[in-house]
Amino acid sequence: MKRTGKETHATDVRGFTLMELLVATVLLSLVMSSVYSLTHASLRTWRSVEGGVDMHLGARSFFTLFSHEYNSIVGRAEHLFEGDNKSITMFVVAQPMDLDEGEGSRLMRVTYSYNRSKKTIEREEALVTGALPTRPPQDEQLDRSRIKLQRRYKSTVAENVGQFEITYIWVPLSDQITPGLPPEPEPPIYKKESRERWGLPQGIRLEVEMRDPDNKEKTYQFNTVLPMRAQSARQKRDRLEEMMSAK
Repeated sequence: MKRTGKETHATDVRGFTLMELLVATVLLSLVMSSVYSLTHASLRTWRSVEGGVDMHLGARSFFTLFSHEYNSIVGRAEHLFEGDNKSITMFVVAQPMDLDEGEGSRLMRVTYSYNRSKKTIEREEALVTGALPTRPPQDEQLDRSRIKLQRRYKSTVAENVGQFEITYIWVPLSDQITPGLPPEPEPPIYKKESRERWGLPQGIRLEVEMRDPDNKEKTYQFNTVLPMRAQSARQKRDRLEEMMSAK
């Protein structure tokens, strides 16, 4: 028998019951509460250490830059090396920070100094455009007018610095030398200054105290000792003491 007309098939569509909706809502709330608690705890933990991380990164950046240029000191300018406990001036061959100078190492005078009012360590570079003056005789003054500089460029290399201290380390030659045996080590001489004509010390010590900008009571101490890689003439203790006591 052949069917005629259209047949309609009814589909049984069932929705969620009220109980199922309530259970799903409770489960979703628990999941969202757990996510919020975890996120909040993570942010709180990060904030508690964020200052310390910034301080360590800032100190590492400063020490890396300084040590790179310190290791690039020009030996023939050793009589021009000078500094005190808050600043240091050295002649180096390094890449200028002034990007307008392009790429490549240049002979520069570089000075690092501590700005007490701003609590920063600042760096100033100046390109040397002529020949450096040689060491004059002991009874003559050093003619600094012969140092031709141009393109001075100043920048801040460390912030939130509570204290900055430089110590210059001199290692005297031993007075007692026994053939076939290594010389007896001499106690180092620690000075808070290095004057022109003294030459290069055998090393320096940098001490930096950085303060959390959000908590002035929280400080971080960093220090390092850098040996002198450029050629530095060692002298006996009595000669060093005589040189350092001279006016």
